[in-house]
Amino acid sequence: MHIRKLTASDAENYLKLCETIDEESEFMLFEPGERKLQAQRQIKQIQSGVCEVFVCAADDGSLVGYVAAVRGQVQRTRHRAHIIIGIRQTYIGQGIGVKLFQALEKWACEEKLHRLELTVMTHHTAAVRLYKKMGFIIEGTKKHALKVKGQYVDEYVMSKLINE
Repeated sequence: MHIRKLTASDAENYLKLCETIDEESEFMLFEPGERKLQAQRQIKQIQSGVCEVFVCAADDGSLVGYVAAVRGQVQRTRHRAHIIIGIRQTYIGQGIGVKLFQALEKWACEEKLHRLELTVMTHHTAAVRLYKKMGFIIEGTKKHALKVKGQYVDEYVMSKLINE
């Protein structure tokens, strides 16, 4: 397994990875089939500097996980990035999340970002544990932030300050 930046040639495989994770997990924002992102649009976002994506490739070259950072677009938010992470179900628990976060944080430090933030369903204990391990703290709870399978679900807002 190795971690690297997403490239233009990864676009189709990256979208397939996102769609597969959406199908495998109830913890992602998108329902299966709901994602409308197009490969070329994703690449344009990355090339413009709006978004940075790191992927985890298995030994056979297939993509098994990703972490994306979407930077603030206005002057007052350019110091922060919102983080999204997804890992294929069969690869969870193998240290991929830690490696993805390490690559992302190295990039964030080089880019002089100051704040990383994310949201996570409060009952997704494995993810909360990973985020805390990586230095994120819970800032608050968004009550009934999502509706999953007809039930309201709370989300934690978590953040980590870097480059202090």
